[in-house]
Amino acid sequence: MALITEIIKLKEQGVSFRKIAKELNTTVGKVQYQWVKYQKALESGGETSPAVELMKPATQKKRVGRASFGRRMPKRNAKGPRAAELSITFSTPSRIYCYWSISHEWIRHVKDHFKMDSDSGPFVLRLYDVTSISFNGHNQHHHSDSYVPYTESDWFVNGLKENRSYCMEIGLRLPSGDFVAFARSNVLHTPRTSHHQEAHRLKELVEYEQGLIKEPKWVEHVSTYSYYVMNGGEKA
Repeated sequence: MALITEIIKLKEQGVSFRKIAKELNTTVGKVQYQWVKYQKALESGGETSPAVELMKPATQKKRVGRASFGRRMPKRNAKGPRAAELSITFSTPSRIYCYWSISHEWIRHVKDHFKMDSDSGPFVLRLYDVTSISFNGHNQHHHSDSYVPYTESDWFVNGLKENRSYCMEIGLRLPSGDFVAFARSNVLHTPRTSHHQEAHRLKELVEYEQGLIKEPKWVEHVSTYSYYVMNGGEKA
């Protein structure tokens, strides 16, 4: 049986990418690559095997809702592995595929700290437009929120624009309406649509190499992180 067929069956059962990779004796990267490739084939109407065609997703995942700005997370000992990780990649030029890993222990820790109900509310995926800025968590051009069921470990987000740079945070919305983030992703750059865009980049790169500017203005500086604090009080 084809690898993608096995992956689809397990995803429909709610199994995470890590567990699928272990079950199929392969790597997480290969599983994620096959899944994204499958989603692109569905969206483009491309040919797939008969076994795969029978298992197209029944529902379309959409963005809904809004949340407010962030709150400081509780401290956590950094001796163990990261409590939360988030990665994003392109599904199409205007669509992001994101996947994450968040420990249940860390979620309980956060909810206890903020005195939240034990019921599992939805995750919030906050997408930031960080084009040509050094992002500090609050100075984005704009952001949009997607509410995702607590049982999910991956999602699709639409609406990317050309010539922009994006990153994402995953977290929870507090009863006060504030958004508290668990982790921040890598940065993605959508395709440039004109020669002028590339010429502008090259000019600034030359100025940077000559020491005329401290950094090219188009370089987005965004640190990925997991929101726990090291023993010395430094964020990891």
